[in-house]
Amino acid sequence: MATYFVNSAAAGTASGADWTNAFLTLTAGLAAATASGDIVKVHYAHLESNTTINYTALNHISIISVDKDNSDALRVMGTTGYIRTTSGNLNYAGAFRVFVYGLTTFIDNAAARILSIPSTDGAHWNWESCHISLRHGSSSTSTIRVGGSDAQAFCRLLNCTLRFGNASNYILVSGHLILEGCDIEATGVAPTNLIGFSVTDSGGGHLDAIGCDLSFLGANNLVANSTTQKGVARFSQCKLGASYVMLETQTHLNRSSAEVYIFDCHSGDTHGLFGYADPMGSVVSDTGIFFTSGAAAQSWKITTTANCSYSTPFTTPWFGYYNTVTTAITPYAEILRDGSTTAYQDDEVWCNMMAKVTDASTRASFSSDRMTLLGTPANQAAGAGLGSWTGEGGSAWSGKVGLNATITPAEVGHISMQFVVGEPSITVYADPQIRT
Repeated sequence: MATYFVNSAAAGTASGADWTNAFLTLTAGLAAATASGDIVKVHYAHLESNTTINYTALNHISIISVDKDNSDALRVMGTTGYIRTTSGNLNYAGAFRVFVYGLTTFIDNAAARILSIPSTDGAHWNWESCHISLRHGSSSTSTIRVGGSDAQAFCRLLNCTLRFGNASNYILVSGHLILEGCDIEATGVAPTNLIGFSVTDSGGGHLDAIGCDLSFLGANNLVANSTTQKGVARFSQCKLGASYVMLETQTHLNRSSAEVYIFDCHSGDTHGLFGYADPMGSVVSDTGIFFTSGAAAQSWKITTTANCSYSTPFTTPWFGYYNTVTTAITPYAEILRDGSTTAYQDDEVWCNMMAKVTDASTRASFSSDRMTLLGTPANQAAGAGLGSWTGEGGSAWSGKVGLNATITPAEVGHISMQFVVGEPSITVYADPQIRT
């Protein structure tokens, strides 16, 4: 394991052996760091400008910004130093495990450019306390990219700042991107879409965003229209814009497009909210209309799109509870129709359920109260009544979904349920709690 030094202001031999003789470019430092465990130290005031450039790691290495004048103490570049391109793409590459600390790196021109972090198939890069941006009037087709065409990569950004220069800029993910404690710099432009998954000939994308401040997005979309691949995005305990949209309208009207999950995210001080969206519909926590004795004074507000039908319904994520009895039970969940006293029928709204009803087996069995195929629709059963709901209008219907017969769990374990809506362009309020 060796340590190499990079400082654009060094006046020595540029051998990279120490600060006096430091390499003048990160490119030279990476070319020297060929052994696993090598470290490239970059002075935080280092200035490096290039045209199109590839910063390629040749092994499992670390790139760390330090203060050479303070015993090599960790120090982020911030606005003092940078690594940038002024007329081309900026590509971090190498199918290795690479750790990067404190760099400021950006594309600084108005042409269509790509900032890859990284681009190589099989790459595994961790960035910490870095500033990564498209700046100064970036082209509408410029992107920050993880992976690329025929290339799936892993990238983790911890406590990093992202900046965009055009409303059409976004992060294009092929592979897996994790954002932890990151934020979007408000001196830039709020992108219309934060995340995109459309990369030609690629195998799909996955995003996890945890503890991020994304409030600068305002009313814009978290995830863009996915036209060429499947993508799944999960946002957990993030600060979001006051009127954010989970998912842009999708070109592909099926579940091969993007999906978005929201866990305990909000623009302010409301906690425990949930959300999910796909091309068939969405479900969000609603604090205006809810089952009065339900958990946390929230319901699930389910809204379907025009793509929804009995044969291609919108299905919510599963919810459930841990069952400890092996006697007969009749699980059900409360639902509400607001604005009409007409009951929902079992071809419009129903539930799916999973429970362990086979002795000496972990396998759960599937059941449903959906209308029988080619059958005649029937009203769902009456629920607890409007007096058990809070916030509904003057005209409403209280019902429930659940099995038409009892079940007898053979083993203790989770019983799970999901709401299913097979009617296009309607809104259903549901209490995500299984009762027996």
